[in-house]
Amino acid sequence: MLMTPRESTGRSIVKIVLVLSLVMNVALFYWTAMLGRQVDSLILENGRLAEDLGGVRQQSEILQNQLAYYKAQADYYSRLFRSGPTHAGLVGRSSVNIVAVQQMEQGPLAVSYKGVVMTVLVELRNGEGRLLINTQPRVGIDLQTSGRTAVLVAQNVTGVSMTTTDVVLTVIADSNVDVVDGPSAGAGITVAMIAAIRNQTLQGDVFISGTVNPDLSIGPVGGLDYKALAVAERGASVFLVPKGQSVVTLYKPVERQLIPGVTVVVYETVRVSLEAFLKERGYRVTVTEVSTIHEVYLIFAK
Repeated sequence: MLMTPRESTGRSIVKIVLVLSLVMNVALFYWTAMLGRQVDSLILENGRLAEDLGGVRQQSEILQNQLAYYKAQADYYSRLFRSGPTHAGLVGRSSVNIVAVQQMEQGPLAVSYKGVVMTVLVELRNGEGRLLINTQPRVGIDLQTSGRTAVLVAQNVTGVSMTTTDVVLTVIADSNVDVVDGPSAGAGITVAMIAAIRNQTLQGDVFISGTVNPDLSIGPVGGLDYKALAVAERGASVFLVPKGQSVVTLYKPVERQLIPGVTVVVYETVRVSLEAFLKERGYRVTVTEVSTIHEVYLIFAK
């Protein structure tokens, strides 16, 4: 059957259209696959960046608090003149649970954080006013400055001189740990020191994270979301935090649709109370803000 020139041209156009359609479909398929891989990559990268940002925020918060704390202590000690011994040393002992933030390496460039609970045993012995620190097992924690401030505050609260008393602090942990915020144990150590002087026992289900200052005030700390989880898992009924720190900033994942069928996860900052944060995870812990070591001791010694 012979075709007219018009029919032949029409069929040629149809073939060209079909070929172009096939090429466009193949191109669209590959473009969609590439877009899907890019979106998946963006989602993973967004998650990693959010985790890194959260870690940087925690580390910055902790470092800022530590720098402010050490500066205040340096200013105080530069003006301090100790009097000579006037009486025999004290004898006593007490213990308190402290909580800190542990930094864990996850790779060459990645770190994560978690709270870690330890016990500090305070022993008072007749001596020369020395502060001795022991750890079981190895614990990377700086307690020299906060320990000396605890001695001064304990003297102020009790009215008893410790110039002829050696203080032995033994930090007991479940395993070898390196923590990044030693000063946050200051308030807990001070409470244990006062209890040792007064021969009193502290409540074991009360925990605190806070620095202690020479004027008896409780100073700010970082990483309270990690610490709150750690004390809750250890069976805390009360968690004491510095004034104004019972509400913390967290990063919360939120899904957003870029285009129909394409969803990404972004992280937004939210303010949440520590009590609500723990309740969402199945824990019932009373979180109480404290301003002075007097408030702290009243709660611990009930």
